[in-house]
Amino acid sequence: MKSEPLSRALTSANSFDERLRDVFSWHAATEVLDEYLSSVRIDEDNPAFLFDWQVDNVIAFVAAANNLNAAQAPPWLRTLPPNITAGSFVDDVMITLQPLAGDRCGHLMLAPNTLQQYGRIVSELLALQNDEFLQNAAQVALPVVNGNEPRLAITHHLADTRVHRAQANNLRPNRRNGQPLRQLFI
Repeated sequence: MKSEPLSRALTSANSFDERLRDVFSWHAATEVLDEYLSSVRIDEDNPAFLFDWQVDNVIAFVAAANNLNAAQAPPWLRTLPPNITAGSFVDDVMITLQPLAGDRCGHLMLAPNTLQQYGRIVSELLALQNDEFLQNAAQVALPVVNGNEPRLAITHHLADTRVHRAQANNLRPNRRNGQPLRQLFI
């Protein structure tokens, strides 16, 4: 009997995941996300981590990544060149981050999280973007124009049960050998 509420919760989480399968911007899913947020605890001590995937940039990035050597792809990338799609790349990122989070809601949100989980998500996302394979694909696909650096995703922090109250994370840029690395996630 005790597993019944857990199985209902898993079914519920899976139904949100299914409803958001082809949605890549949290702005396009506020109603569904607000519904999900009403069923979990979200506050300053249990924040949500949101993604607003920049689909055109992800598509360009994937096209460049598919021309790179598959042997140099990071181990977390489940789909390798030349078969990466925008959807498979986003799935691979989210699947990599999901074990660090309280739960996942489509391609858009990891929540609820303890502060420790939230910190691990940020750290892992920074580590993912620092990978040489990703940096090489970004150099080819996402040129900096007039100081504007295209991103794969803009991330947000949420400490409220209404998604429209999300605040941009503005993750810090990293450096390698004193040189700034491309910020793929901000």
